[in-house]
Amino acid sequence: MKMPVSVSGEVFWRYVYVLLCVILLCLTAGQLFVGLTDAFHGFDYRVLAAAVQATDNGQDPYLLPNIQQYTYNTIPYNYAPHTLFILWCLQFLYIFKNIWVYYAILAALMVTSGYLIVNLDQKPQFLFLITLIMTGFMTTFWNFYNGNKEIIFLLLFAGVFYLMLKEKFWQSAIVLGITGSFTLVHLPFIAISLVINRPIIQRIQYILLSIGVVVVIFLISWLINPSLFASYINSFQSKSSALNEPSGIYLLTPVLMIGVLLHQTNGFSIPMIFISLIYFGIIIGASWFVIKKHQENPLIVYSLAMFAIFMLLPRIKPYFFIILVIPLYFIFKDCNDKTKILVLTVVSLLPIGVWYHFLLDRTQPISYLTFLFHEYSQTFSLLLIFALALLVANYKPVFYPPSKA
Repeated sequence: MKMPVSVSGEVFWRYVYVLLCVILLCLTAGQLFVGLTDAFHGFDYRVLAAAVQATDNGQDPYLLPNIQQYTYNTIPYNYAPHTLFILWCLQFLYIFKNIWVYYAILAALMVTSGYLIVNLDQKPQFLFLITLIMTGFMTTFWNFYNGNKEIIFLLLFAGVFYLMLKEKFWQSAIVLGITGSFTLVHLPFIAISLVINRPIIQRIQYILLSIGVVVVIFLISWLINPSLFASYINSFQSKSSALNEPSGIYLLTPVLMIGVLLHQTNGFSIPMIFISLIYFGIIIGASWFVIKKHQENPLIVYSLAMFAIFMLLPRIKPYFFIILVIPLYFIFKDCNDKTKILVLTVVSLLPIGVWYHFLLDRTQPISYLTFLFHEYSQTFSLLLIFALALLVANYKPVFYPPSKA
């Protein structure tokens, strides 16, 4: 009996999709092997360890020379003071004695986050989630190569989604506040509460609660050690402050890329401000338009809101992209295989391909556009996938199997 064309086509694209996932996972395994055999891997981890050592010896970890006593890195410690207490407690797990123990904990947190994510609804897509976590935006590579802690925030944001779906909004507001208190980059995500399906007064109350949690935590830090808290605040103004870091492969905000395209790398020019305002308006307006059409589906609403906030962040490090696994998974997981192939091509194959190209072909002359694409490959992926997310959410029948459209 001859197989119907539509069925045979679906089988073909299913094979292509699975093959692409396997290829991406293998390429990421190769990346990790190259990165973790590099003598310089784990430099953020060494900064965390140095901060603990400096604290143990009564030194100010926010002064770069104190950090450099314990590591050859020139990276400052710039997290809030209460994080030092958490790190001090973690040292008893031998995390700062052996980096592989630290990596094992990160891997366990990643598995726990994945388990929580797939259990947020009744239709898990395990292969899609695993491929997104491991390969999307090269973020797992960057987390392990840098020895960063962003996987912890993947777990925290998964917890926020869980609480919001259970309509435990007060608790989710508290977790958002705790998340924002660790690193101010995550503070804007408090705005997720704006899209909760509750009266506007209640939404504002949730946001104020999140801000209140941050204020209380900072106040306690100041009361416990005023000089250390003052040093933390002063660190923002120092020459070694992360706020003074130039844009490029380690700072991937779309706004900064706009500045590079305009050849404006120092400060802000009128054209850069004008184009940036247009960019912000497009992101906010398009997101709000689509969010209003999906009020019956909280997962899509929260995912689009989280994604839109990420697009507006003033600072985006390569390892920050790990938290985008959550909105990407829920926006695209029920799409047809052709759409998933497109998604993984944009968020995974594009940046991974650029990375391998420059790894294997470093001797060739590099044009300005080629260099820009290398430096901002994750940013290009981000812009493309956000546009696709809005299209998928707005024109569902085009991208979903007929039974799910």
